[in-house]
Amino acid sequence: MIKSYNVIVKLIDRYDYGGALQVLNERGLDDSDVAVIVKSCKYAVNFDFKTAFKIIQNISDECKENRRIKELINNLKHLIKGEPDAIFSELIENIKFQLVNEEYIDFLGRIYRFKEAIFKYIFIKKHLNRRNFSLYIDAMSKKRILKILRKKYRINNSNLVYGITTYINRYHDSEERYNKIIRLLNSEKVTKLIDLRNDTIVGHGFKGVSKEDLSIVYGNPYNVLDDFKYCLKLLDIKINEYKYSKINDQIKKMLDKINNS
Repeated sequence: MIKSYNVIVKLIDRYDYGGALQVLNERGLDDSDVAVIVKSCKYAVNFDFKTAFKIIQNISDECKENRRIKELINNLKHLIKGEPDAIFSELIENIKFQLVNEEYIDFLGRIYRFKEAIFKYIFIKKHLNRRNFSLYIDAMSKKRILKILRKKYRINNSNLVYGITTYINRYHDSEERYNKIIRLLNSEKVTKLIDLRNDTIVGHGFKGVSKEDLSIVYGNPYNVLDDFKYCLKLLDIKINEYKYSKINDQIKKMLDKINNS
């Protein structure tokens, strides 16, 4: 089991829960609590929170009393509801995964998604004048927002980000936190990252992306995470940092117990 243990640890440290699950299955541990957690994480990192929640229900009653598992189950409930704190935290974690695994094209895809999601969140929060709402509501759709911008605010722009930027500049220019977010997310360096994304397979082209390409545009790519966390802080969105690192620590403890039994 020692060799398998080392392999599993390496895989989960890279957030490769699918690979870790395969090793567990090969070792005959597919029905174990650790396999249940790993399988749940496999679906969660792909934003299939309902399946992840359904799977984690198969864990033993003893494990359900574990603090980390309780946190994981509660977090999945929040994700299923589309609560902004939970969803944006998950997106930040997802961006980190792409950097750790050097999957730079997918990383750029997440950058584009994050920027658009932040703008949509700001607009709907102000438009609805509601403190709490789910990111799954119909009002969060691009088509619906563009329609609202056009009909209610007389902003005719097919580009979602530019349309919402115009809305903020026109109606909420006095709110400095929004101006800070606009300056950062519409900055030249973020725009250049998105230009890189547009030239790749997740955009409109077929170009590859290297770490050097990212560094030329943004410096250390991990700076992107810091800047995005800053935007979320300005919006009073609480980030659940190191969620998967904490889960991985729990998985390792359980593997240690199996390894020493």
